Amino acid sequence: MLKRILSLIITLAATAAVVIAPSLLPTPETTVGEAVTGLSQQVKAKDLTLVCPGAAVQSSSGNKVGSFSSIDTAAIDYASQLPAGASLKTLKLVGATANISALSDTNGGLGNFATSAAVAITVADPKGVATQNSTLLSAQNYQVVSANGINGAMAANCQRPAAEQWLLGASTAIGREALLVLANPNATDATVNLQLFGANGLIDGAGLNGIAVPANRTAILPLAGFAPDNQLLAVQVVAQGASVSSWVQQKTVRGTLAGGADFISPAADAATQLVIPGLLKRGTKDASALIASNSDYQDLTPALGIFVPGTQTATVTVQVIGTDAKTFGTVLQQNVEPGQVAELPITGLKDGDYSVFVSSNQPVIAAVRLSRTLTAHATAGQNSTTDFAWLNAVAPGVQNRRLAVPNSGISKLSVATTEAGAATVTITGNGPSQTLRIAKLTSSSVTLAPGSVVTVSSDAPVAATMVVDFNAMIVAVPVLDFENHGGSIRVAVR
Repeated sequence: MLKRILSLIITLAATAAVVIAPSLLPTPETTVGEAVTGLSQQVKAKDLTLVCPGAAVQSSSGNKVGSFSSIDTAAIDYASQLPAGASLKTLKLVGATANISALSDTNGGLGNFATSAAVAITVADPKGVATQNSTLLSAQNYQVVSANGINGAMAANCQRPAAEQWLLGASTAIGREALLVLANPNATDATVNLQLFGANGLIDGAGLNGIAVPANRTAILPLAGFAPDNQLLAVQVVAQGASVSSWVQQKTVRGTLAGGADFISPAADAATQLVIPGLLKRGTKDASALIASNSDYQDLTPALGIFVPGTQTATVTVQVIGTDAKTFGTVLQQNVEPGQVAELPITGLKDGDYSVFVSSNQPVIAAVRLSRTLTAHATAGQNSTTDFAWLNAVAPGVQNRRLAVPNSGISKLSVATTEAGAATVTITGNGPSQTLRIAKLTSSSVTLAPGSVVTVSSDAPVAATMVVDFNAMIVAVPVLDFENHGGSIRVAVR
């Protein structure tokens, strides 16, 4: 009897625990079968880092294959406006900290320095209060190079590293050299995979995958080793382990005469509407004489490069529009197959300022080759200077965008509107503030003061590119904004 009573008491106690215990526990936010809601946590954006390619390179003498050496130095012009507590840090991408006193100013400001190696400039922002954009930090890489087999002006924006980039404009045709420059500014190694596309589509080849780019170093790859004798290439760079920055160092040699050089920077994202400012055409008469005397000068004619990264044929319409009634443009139409690169010559243009507007039924990547010619004779090779620059499409925007103007050369800013409509554009830092009213799908050009720092803003989306002429050697620098994104993430706690 006693055992039965004890058994009944234990059973009642267990039942009470099952009923009462849940009420003593925290009420769950989810029920069975639902995802855990998680906790919201604020994450600071990664410090803004811009990577500059440094000086041009050429193959080193001797028997060591794949060895390259820098040609003199490049100039880095930078502008920064830092919040309290932030500072600029710099790192040469050869494994050693750069000794550049100009970047020790904790208030930022304006400055320049020379470097042979690629350089990473970082805004160290321990408090996480800096608003990231080109006002916080903007830097450009310039060099006029004259050496054995290479002659021309080269420039590029110092760029934010990325996990994926596209480069359009490389050529491995006869007399053309394309070197892919990969820079890793991180403390961890990166592994890079490449895809190359030409006029006939994807180019298969060994060695395109698993390319090692060690921490704080650069790697240089001749693209002719993967895709020889291609007139125009699109290059996809995909990095794992760490983000990288990439450029193509492109040069032209006609016989024994160096005919220009450029840094080709990553293209804007593929889109159905693209704006390419900065087709500032000069020297048409001289270029025509050279083309007539030697077919190897055909690339002095401006041309549009188009690549379709998708799986559908793109129907592309291109409008080349001048800045005034005296500069008549032209219209081009072309069907471009998926995965293929097409080159469309832009003929019939007189000297003048133009911008290029691309419309497509499929997302495309586009860039324009701009050439410059200065010659005293009509015969090719006699006292002639030729150079080229690739103009990338530029993502339109209304936010403040800032860049430093080089101390030498003639610099012009080309600003173009979009299909969204007319824009009122304000340019500051170039003497008295300037206001431009630019109609829909048109552009305007403004001469910039050497050594100035220019800010561009507008009430409607515009795209802008700076073109600099160093005595018939030219470069093109798009006006870009830079930002790493922070924000809120949700963490599931189990």
